Amino acid sequence: MSSHSDFSTGKISTMILKFSIPAAVSLLITAIYNIVDRMFIGNVNGSTALAALSICFPLSFMMIAFGLMCSAGGSTLFTLLRGKGDEVGANRAFSSAFLLTILFEVSLSIVLLVFAPTFLKLFGVTETTYDLALQYYKIVSLGCVFQGLTFILCDFVRVSGKPIMGMWVTTLGAVTNIILDAIFVAGLGWGVQGAAWATIIGQVVSVVFGAWMIFSGRTLVKIKRESFKIDSAISKELLKCGFAFWIAQIAMGFIALVYNGQLGKYGGDIAISVYAVISSIMTFVIMPASGISQGIQPLVGFNYSTGHYDRVKKIFLQATAFSIGITLIIWSMTELFPGFIINMFGGGSELLEIGIPALRTNFIIAPVLGFVMLATTFFQSIGKPNASSVITLIRQVVALIPLIYLLPIVLGTIGIFYAQPISDLLATVLSWVLIHKEFKKLV
Repeated sequence: MSSHSDFSTGKISTMILKFSIPAAVSLLITAIYNIVDRMFIGNVNGSTALAALSICFPLSFMMIAFGLMCSAGGSTLFTLLRGKGDEVGANRAFSSAFLLTILFEVSLSIVLLVFAPTFLKLFGVTETTYDLALQYYKIVSLGCVFQGLTFILCDFVRVSGKPIMGMWVTTLGAVTNIILDAIFVAGLGWGVQGAAWATIIGQVVSVVFGAWMIFSGRTLVKIKRESFKIDSAISKELLKCGFAFWIAQIAMGFIALVYNGQLGKYGGDIAISVYAVISSIMTFVIMPASGISQGIQPLVGFNYSTGHYDRVKKIFLQATAFSIGITLIIWSMTELFPGFIINMFGGGSELLEIGIPALRTNFIIAPVLGFVMLATTFFQSIGKPNASSVITLIRQVVALIPLIYLLPIVLGTIGIFYAQPISDLLATVLSWVLIHKEFKKLV
């Protein structure tokens, strides 16, 4: 096995940084382009257009869910099978993940376009935002397959021992999106339609580059025509391993729907716009944790499959320290300068009045989210996805939804923004208990 793909040797902190920094940079750029998207729309087209984009948040989560399920499950199997020396099975994991993603995402596009008005009503669209939301929704729905394949190609390039090139898969698309936002939204005045087309074209660029990396033989994935098909046995394991990530994304989409409904009820379009801002900033704040979580996945999976359990535990603990420490620094900026951050999105005094206390409240315990994310990735990486699913369900559904409905009855609009940190705290405690129990078994 080549040295660049053997994760059982070398200094742990160096390997974590080697794989996490490219992933974090990629996510940072993605977060920036999501923020820039909303900054252009908020400043050029106003708070109603910004609210229209927020209404469509559940759509993006649905699109990501299937691609992320296949990429997370497929790349986990790829790493585990390589650790066992099964190169044929590892390559079948890629082909199954790739083809399943196309099947799922094309089907999703058809359903979304056929039932567009129905989905928008479920998303909580208001009378004032309907036309703009529908314009954005229809265009973005066309790009489901490109969104899904971006995840597949990025993850398989990354777990092939090429984290920097994996970073470039998403970076090229994100940079393209940012440039086109400036041209389409600010320059040509295309509004939400311009933002939507910029998103799709950026995803196409990512897919083209990622496909070139893998199908031209520049990674550990070896494509053979006779074996490039969906393997039923591997697909079953793949979907099982990635199911927690599907749950997480679908849950976030459903939660966005619930948020929009409750915020519209208690605070109107301005409150929905605040949620759009907070969601964008949250992506940025937890970016280091997400990058580290992605970075340790091949390291944990490979070392677990080869029996290096002490190394598995050290990887997790060092990654947790990195994650919390870095997130703490970024989080402090949101607590110290919330007004400055919100002003970047336009919206005026009304947005600030609701946005400042909402931002501070929603981010109270954000630094510890890194531990929860790492715990979820840890269980997925060792082929025990049930624990990941439980953590995700508690954090995103079981605890969060009742809180979103109950807290505003007592506290008003601000109560809605207390729901997430309380739910996160419960998920943190649960994650600690499950990790502690699993560590006792790793001897």
